[in-house]
Amino acid sequence: MKLRVRFSKFGPIKYIGHLDTMRFVQKAIKSAGIPVKYTEGFSPHQVLSFAFPLGVGMEAESEYFDIEVVSMEGVEAFKDSLNREMCDGLTVLNLYELPEKAKGAMASVSAASYKISFHDERTAAILSEAVKKFKESDEVKSFKETKTGIRERNLKDAVYDIDENEGILTFTCDASSGGNLKPSALLEGLFSPFGIELKPWEYTLTRTEVYKTEDEKIVPLSAGLKAVNHD
Repeated sequence: MKLRVRFSKFGPIKYIGHLDTMRFVQKAIKSAGIPVKYTEGFSPHQVLSFAFPLGVGMEAESEYFDIEVVSMEGVEAFKDSLNREMCDGLTVLNLYELPEKAKGAMASVSAASYKISFHDERTAAILSEAVKKFKESDEVKSFKETKTGIRERNLKDAVYDIDENEGILTFTCDASSGGNLKPSALLEGLFSPFGIELKPWEYTLTRTEVYKTEDEKIVPLSAGLKAVNHD
């Protein structure tokens, strides 16, 4: 049986990278006694995959990983068992049953939403104007250096919605394997016309949701799945 696990990540653990977070979760699953399935061969490992690696320093309200278990006995207690083994800042929120033929979390990701709060008063003060300018523009170019040269991109094609409220920037953007937009690229596009170059420590970045595409609409990775734990 396959399960999709929704969790959050806040506090100092946001400075722990994706691979170390994944290793910690694997140990937590083992310590919690979850009957997870292992691969075969000389070096068996848990059948587990994360939907979308979270960047160092980024917090998250709604992240996902998939696991496969060999038994569903006591599955409703899995959330509590896992949370007892988690460190401060990592919290399992929900578990969902995945149909056998469902696409894996990683392959399903098509978009993500974020919110950003700014520590610098000057940046916060012009945020509304920056968002307004972005919305009114037909093209906002971004440039990225790659192995084959400089890649040019129109950010307007990758940002599905964007807004500002009381100094908080919220947006939803492309997160597919071929078009993932880094929040830092959007910030550059927003603020470079004003001569502002933001450093990572000058704002707090939180990923609020991860989406898949169904019937030409983006919906959370948990959409349409049966919850197997009770709050």
